[in-house]
Amino acid sequence: MNEQTGVDDQKSPFRWAVLSILFLNVFIVFLGVQCIPPLFKEIGTEIPLTKAQIGLIMGILTLPSIIFSPVCGAITDRIGSRWTFGMAIILTALAGVLRGFADSPNELVACMFVIGIGTTAIPPNISKSLSMWFPKNEFAMASGIALLAMTLAAALAMALAAGILSPFLGGWRNVMIVSGILTAITGLIWMVLFRDRKVQDAPKAKKAGFKEIFKKVFKIKAIWLTSLFYLCRFISTSSIFALLPIILTERGISAGKAGAFVAVMMGSNALFKLAGGAASDKLGRRKPFLIIGTIVQSLCVFAFATVNGVPLIIALIVAGAAMGSIAPIFMASIVETEGIGPELAGTTIGLVFMVGNFGGFIGPIITGKIIDIAGSQWPGFIFMALCYFVAAFFIFPLNDTGRKKTNEAVDEA
Repeated sequence: MNEQTGVDDQKSPFRWAVLSILFLNVFIVFLGVQCIPPLFKEIGTEIPLTKAQIGLIMGILTLPSIIFSPVCGAITDRIGSRWTFGMAIILTALAGVLRGFADSPNELVACMFVIGIGTTAIPPNISKSLSMWFPKNEFAMASGIALLAMTLAAALAMALAAGILSPFLGGWRNVMIVSGILTAITGLIWMVLFRDRKVQDAPKAKKAGFKEIFKKVFKIKAIWLTSLFYLCRFISTSSIFALLPIILTERGISAGKAGAFVAVMMGSNALFKLAGGAASDKLGRRKPFLIIGTIVQSLCVFAFATVNGVPLIIALIVAGAAMGSIAPIFMASIVETEGIGPELAGTTIGLVFMVGNFGGFIGPIITGKIIDIAGSQWPGFIFMALCYFVAAFFIFPLNDTGRKKTNEAVDEA
């Protein structure tokens, strides 16, 4: 029996309800998180901010994962996604509301840090909850749909926060408060409706202690290479999301249009989360998508620094397509790694995000500081492009985890 045979043999129509509730929660959470970058100019009229401080406010989101990702993952493997995920969403909601009452950069940083603790539980629970309910030939597709919620939320937040939401709700503070309240409501919906599923090969992690769970995952070399891949990629990705809107405004583009430009990338990202995951499931391959997509992103970053107008939009679309294709395939490949499967999905995703999200913390800070010191955007973009390029090389030594590769191994045996 392979790692997901139990899930394959126990298909249930309720898996689509699980995916829908998960989608709703992730969408509302990231709508609230990503609405702040387009509002930094407005926030700056009340709370003066440097580029490095903006980078810290956004980068601090990923810092808690260095401590809490493996812990959240292990707790999820032990007690399930219903309560772990639900309480994490409620914590995120409370901190989101408090952003609306911040009066200094440090207070914004503190609120975003707590939000980071809550959102740390999201990736392990996406993989855990979906791997319990979806078979292997649907897993990347289902992951793509769940991750699509992040992308759509970010795209809408970038496009609407400055030009529509802030004027409609009466300022950036009310945007923070309303988004926090909506997040709390969706978290309660999750805890009421979601149920953890018992499948044939899931109970092992619950019987094992935390020490045994961590020991088993830490021994797998492929997980460490995957973690370094994510670390390098996220240094660049987090920097783009945090700094590109304000960089574009400094190139003469209005705040509303700059947010819309980034939203174009997120729209392409959203489309290819579905297309990339489905294509990988159909072809039964993971590795080529990860390598090619990352190198394409590296090339697109150079275009961000040099072009405007239609060429910039094309570069944003291509970068979004590469980014979107990678995300669900990356998540699926982690769970499909030999020795992991649904039983250790939470712990493993937690470990990968512990390492990788450190890049999300330092990326915007380093990139922002490079730009501040140089007095030019170029050095920052070169740094981001190189990080993407280096990331691709961590995938080359790995075995493909896709269905086709697995079937070939069985045939050879």
